[in-house]
Amino acid sequence: MRTALLIALLGRIGCEPISGDPDASFDAAVEPASDAGASVDAGRDAGTDAGPPSELDPFVEHHMAAGGIPGLAAAIVRDGEIAWTGTYGYADVESARPVDAHTLFIVASISKTVVAALALQLAEDGALDLDAPLDEVLPYAVRHPAHANTPITARMLFAHTSGLRDNWPALGRVTTEDRDHPMSLAEFGAHYVTEEGSLYADANFGDPPGERRVYCNAGYGLLGHLLEVASDSRLEALSEARLFGPLRMDGASWFLRDTDLTRLATPYSWSRRDGFLPNPHYGFAHYPATSLRVSVTGLARFSLAMLRGELDGVRVLSETSVGELGRAQFPSASGGQGLAWSWRTVGSRRWLSHSGSTYGASALLLIQPDEQLAIVLLTNADAYLRSEFGFEDGANAIATIAERLDAEAATLSDAAP
Repeated sequence: MRTALLIALLGRIGCEPISGDPDASFDAAVEPASDAGASVDAGRDAGTDAGPPSELDPFVEHHMAAGGIPGLAAAIVRDGEIAWTGTYGYADVESARPVDAHTLFIVASISKTVVAALALQLAEDGALDLDAPLDEVLPYAVRHPAHANTPITARMLFAHTSGLRDNWPALGRVTTEDRDHPMSLAEFGAHYVTEEGSLYADANFGDPPGERRVYCNAGYGLLGHLLEVASDSRLEALSEARLFGPLRMDGASWFLRDTDLTRLATPYSWSRRDGFLPNPHYGFAHYPATSLRVSVTGLARFSLAMLRGELDGVRVLSETSVGELGRAQFPSASGGQGLAWSWRTVGSRRWLSHSGSTYGASALLLIQPDEQLAIVLLTNADAYLRSEFGFEDGANAIATIAERLDAEAATLSDAAP
């Protein structure tokens, strides 16, 4: 199976593609682009490029061209409003369909921030204890085979300190092309962490629970099932009732079957030789880690709620829970790792952040609680993925655009678009 082989390859190079960014992860893999290109426009002569324009829109377009990014949507949030949105390039290259403020992008690992918000809501309700042993709640054992006396908790999974690891060949066997996930979250959890399960292997576990941060996507599959058990509802229903609906997150969905396909951006790989190559829309058994599709408008609204705990008079998190997002969960393992989110410097500020990388999608979400700022940056490009194979043009372009948006955040007018 092509997918299994590609994900197995990813296991050889690790799961954190952005150097110096502790929260970034690959949710899947794609074959390395041969001679990955420095330009979207095959006619551009990079050697004679005079450099980026100073005005914002041409600046963004310049770096998209330099980084092989077909489409991009971005937003800046300030003072409780979406202060600016920018849309560039194509959601679908073949049909020349442009990106707009309602184009739905795969946001990959940014999905994890939604799972964290839902967990905090259930904790506020008294339905979930983040520090309880998982196997006191889940209907199967969740214990490290070499450290069976140390319970694994939800907090550990959120902070990537549970000892659970991504076994990419196993995850590849339960990844599908152009359709939704191949098994329920209950099935995935039982098959992945129990010795009787078809996805279980010693390679699923590494360090003792609570001692070391090792980024793990599979743990969010378990967290998704945990939320289903705690809420007695399916994750998609819980998400719609508690976040997507109340925050009006503009078409947000976990599954292709619930997605308006006319708004969906095609995910692309890029190479100088072949240009843009469309990817399938993959379905992952551990979908809470990676499968959210949402527009820049919808994710900007989510970021507003994560900054303040409420939006348009609808409170979704208490002030205490908002603070918990950025609190170091296991300081001895990682001083910058919060609850799903982690801290990183972009431009002039220290931001609470999450990035996302998967086949044909690279995304970045930044919030600054003290200044009440947020930056959303979504693409349908394999920019982050390419960087793991030595082609850093796309990742560098996103970083440069994000730094420019950090600078713009202080100067924009308060008027919402």
